[in-house]
Amino acid sequence: MSFHRRPVKLVLACAAVALFAGFVPPALANDKATPDWPCVARKVVEIDAATIWDGPSVDTGKDWQKDNTVRTLSAYVIARRLKADEVEAAIKTYADSIPAASRDQKLTELFAAALSRTNDERKIVMEGIERFHKRQLARAKEIESQGITLPKVDDASANAPGDIAPAGKIEDAATAAAANANDPAEKMKWEIRIFQERQQNIPIACEIPQLMDERIGEVARAIRALMKG
Repeated sequence: MSFHRRPVKLVLACAAVALFAGFVPPALANDKATPDWPCVARKVVEIDAATIWDGPSVDTGKDWQKDNTVRTLSAYVIARRLKADEVEAAIKTYADSIPAASRDQKLTELFAAALSRTNDERKIVMEGIERFHKRQLARAKEIESQGITLPKVDDASANAPGDIAPAGKIEDAATAAAANANDPAEKMKWEIRIFQERQQNIPIACEIPQLMDERIGEVARAIRALMKG
């Protein structure tokens, strides 16, 4: 029997099961320590200063919140929209404004501030990724269940798996799903499509913590280059 002639119930049910089974990347399936983390890169909750910083202890920079300039500049230099040379220029301008006797101390405070802000933002981003991943897992189970219970329809209306591949915007898919709410097979197809389009956002979101790691590394190097000790 040609695959195209199978009942919609079977086609969509199989698609849903395959979708759910392949939802978590194989490399992460056995990582029991972080079961809700969907990214390929290992989950690191917080960046340890020692991994990117060989200067004075960041404990000496605990008072950075008392310095308005450091607070403002630390928020600026970790912004991902900036280019590396813009970050370096901003740090150098600040370093040049500090008397030599206190330069290392103030630059250490700047790094401590930038690292603290980065870790705070990373935590928010990573928690958001995990929440989204959990919702997708729950939705995959719903789709699998719905696919199994779809009523049988005429073979002639069956769709090949390619018909449910991601295309267009999620909003368009949602509109189409609503329009076909009375057709279980069509509704199922659009729900899978919406799921797949949302799933495509996870790898993009997973890049954000890595970009944040790269930026704080650039900040650390730029600061250390301007210090004596």
